[in-house]
Amino acid sequence: METHYLPAKRTDVRVFNQQVEDVSKSPVMTALLDTMAGLLVVLNEDRQVVAINDAFLETLGIDDPDKVLGLRLGESLKCEHAFEQPGGCGTTAYCSTCGSAIAMMTAINEGKADEQLCALTAILDGAKHDLSLLIKAHPITIEGNRWILVIAQDVTQQQFWANLESVFFHDINNILSTLSGYGEILAMDLPDNKEVSKVNEAIERLQKEMVLQRSLSSRKDAKYLPLQSAESSTDRIKQETGILIHKHRAANGRTIVEKWPRKNIRLQTDALLVSRVLGNMIINALEASAEGDTVKLTTLVETAHITWEIWNSAFIPADIQKRVFQRHFSTKANFGRGLGTFSMKLFGERYLNGKVTFTSTEADGTTFRFRLPKELS
Repeated sequence: METHYLPAKRTDVRVFNQQVEDVSKSPVMTALLDTMAGLLVVLNEDRQVVAINDAFLETLGIDDPDKVLGLRLGESLKCEHAFEQPGGCGTTAYCSTCGSAIAMMTAINEGKADEQLCALTAILDGAKHDLSLLIKAHPITIEGNRWILVIAQDVTQQQFWANLESVFFHDINNILSTLSGYGEILAMDLPDNKEVSKVNEAIERLQKEMVLQRSLSSRKDAKYLPLQSAESSTDRIKQETGILIHKHRAANGRTIVEKWPRKNIRLQTDALLVSRVLGNMIINALEASAEGDTVKLTTLVETAHITWEIWNSAFIPADIQKRVFQRHFSTKANFGRGLGTFSMKLFGERYLNGKVTFTSTEADGTTFRFRLPKELS
């Protein structure tokens, strides 16, 4: 039988029925099917289903496992290519790039586990549905019989958001390039205009933020690696922080008093991330302050550390204080809030190896502190 990738041969019916019986009577297989979390299917060496757990059946919308036994994985999932060739799943020209097929053949031919991402289009009730499955295939031998355990995880939503994120970065980068071009033209026409200079600084800052965010998103872990030059200074941090706060709407009608070191202090850190932490602290303080109030930034220099304190006169109620750094928690009603204080902890501690704390009393107001080592540990 013709195939474009995997062998088309299927197991003889009598042999297959015996395989199903062997699996059903195996205490090891029964335990795996009953206890393993997630979607689990057992295949023979011809990639046919000999057993399937309840979670997988539920996902397929099938209550009778006999309807699946003997099928191949793509056939059970209603893959749009599974029935294009007489040999079925694994035999079409599309199958050579199928993550599921690759993982299964690695397990069968090389005798080792393999994990691949399987992107397929399923035909369900006449409509096409794009699915992303993380497939892990494990070879296993029990009582002389060789099987392939396939564990599947539906990551369709995660892939959707990852793709959407990539589109966002791509499109925003194009817009920023256009803005940058216009900014350069304005700077040539008005070389001494301070407002034009500030606009170009903000555009440049936004471009850096995009590079930073793309790096963080692609890394997907919390280990700190300097995303910009590790060599920085208090003057550089002051400049980057100023871009964020001085024209922010929250600053309207309020005064920001800044106390920075007179002498520029060299630091081994990421100025962009530090300014993100300080910027969020200051903006939060401004938003908590009434019109006419003052927000103060103070810098304390120690031998091996530097600490920034952001003060405002408002008091955070005791019940709110307990959840200030909790992700998604916010005193504002809208979804997607509560990330400002969370990001202080994320960037300040997990990426920059610093310490973010706060105190708040009715008598003394609220002070957020960011203590940072002068050198990367």
